[in-house]
Amino acid sequence: MYQAYWGLKHSPFAAAGQRADLTASPVHAEALARLDFLRESRCPFGLLLGSSGSGKSLVLTEFAARAQRDGALVALANAAASDELTLLIPLAIGLQIEVEADAAYLWRRISDRVDELKLECVTAILLLDDLDRAGPNVLTIVERLLGRADAPLTIVATARHESASRIGSRLLDHAGLRIDLNPWNEAETRDYLSNSLTSAGRLQPAFDEAAIQRLFELSGGAPRKVNQLAQLALLAGAGQKLVQIDQGTIEAVQEELSVGP
Repeated sequence: MYQAYWGLKHSPFAAAGQRADLTASPVHAEALARLDFLRESRCPFGLLLGSSGSGKSLVLTEFAARAQRDGALVALANAAASDELTLLIPLAIGLQIEVEADAAYLWRRISDRVDELKLECVTAILLLDDLDRAGPNVLTIVERLLGRADAPLTIVATARHESASRIGSRLLDHAGLRIDLNPWNEAETRDYLSNSLTSAGRLQPAFDEAAIQRLFELSGGAPRKVNQLAQLALLAGAGQKLVQIDQGTIEAVQEELSVGP
């Protein structure tokens, strides 16, 4: 396996190994700090914006884990659907409500549960991935939830920069905090590669400087693409028994990705 060749305890750039290293990067750590502030200040609605592959979903997952550790009820749902149940069922599960396949019934139970949370002094967090891809019915439910001004409920939604307007002006006006996940610069990309490899057990650099620069240029600093190129380069480098990944290896794996199957 290529992990043994590079002296790695696990695959640092595979999906299972990304979350801790990614959320430790300055861009993502700042986003998490602002989400923590959003929750602690009980702001009802926040938006996490970034391009495709910027790490929005991983930030949401880490934020969910933190909120649960602090005692909040957490519901995480993908909003890219037109069916209300796609949103209501995960919300009901997160609020610890018995699930029924009836949207009207679930909405009534959720409304009642929100009233109970006020009496119990418990906070609920609703995390919605891809809200810019949601159907009108799902957006209406989010508006109705935000209309509960006294509810101990914080909603955080993700969207892509280029399509955030699809959420609609009414919801956008509700956003008390907007968090932008910008691409990494070259130094941040270099630090991420180094920290990820170190945390996986690699003591010596696996990428030479030219390779890092080329990887940054080809990825544009988008975390998903950085991980993809780095993972494939380690595989290719192990197969070729390289001492370090060089620029040519990065360009070769990028060409493979571009051609596709």
